[in-house]
Amino acid sequence: MAPAQAPRPSTPGSPSSPAPQTPGPAGPASQPAIPRPALPPATAGGSLSSARGEFTRGVSSGGGGGGGGRGIRRGSGKFVRALGGARAATRAMGPSVRTATGLGTLASDFAQQGAAEALRPFNLEGLAGAPAVDVFVALTDVLCQDGGTIDEAIARDAMIQTIADISSQIDVPFEALPAPVLEAVFLGTIARSIETKIFSELGTNALRFPTDPAAVQRIETTLHDFVQGSVRDAFTTQGQSIAALPPVDIDRFVTSIYQRTFELLQSFEDEE
Repeated sequence: MAPAQAPRPSTPGSPSSPAPQTPGPAGPASQPAIPRPALPPATAGGSLSSARGEFTRGVSSGGGGGGGGRGIRRGSGKFVRALGGARAATRAMGPSVRTATGLGTLASDFAQQGAAEALRPFNLEGLAGAPAVDVFVALTDVLCQDGGTIDEAIARDAMIQTIADISSQIDVPFEALPAPVLEAVFLGTIARSIETKIFSELGTNALRFPTDPAAVQRIETTLHDFVQGSVRDAFTTQGQSIAALPPVDIDRFVTSIYQRTFELLQSFEDEE
């Protein structure tokens, strides 16, 4: 992929078609106003067919509030249970966890050592003063190369879509990026990877989407906001800043965010 070419969002469904463009992760004001119930024990059970049924009902209802949004949330929760709970779901996201760990390490090194040193492990230190969008596209090629398994494609598409989501915020030299933007790339990539995994595993190609473009947009936005809000909540409960963490702790930190997010998603499987 040529660094000078900004990524283009596409329709959701397969890992080669990430979720639609929506605003990137921001502060608490942008989080969906969904009450979080108490977390149940993370035990295995259920099946993908049950999760798919709930998700299909949500899609058939057009997403959004009410039954549509509830079906999508319940389907996502049942999906986590069908995988064996939050820990098993996290293990299934191996390539995405590695990609997020790379971005987390970048953010930590950027804050503590500067842009050039942060890019040095990726052999991109010469791009410290280049446009940030070019640097992130080049990082995508390093962290998640094209081709490979479906899960590797999910990781790549998650990062590409996140770059597209916040393209207006990264229209500056990489070395001038503020810490909140690096955090937005980090959290956005986690959220996009999870929602694309859900679409992939629940068989998007088997779902009959409404013909109304506005309804399709509501479905996409409902899932994105639900997952993004859960990732933000999981990150906040850690009580730590990614920029302040030493590199040796990044992998554990990323794994804990994925696991906590899946716990939050599973808590909605029995939503009334």
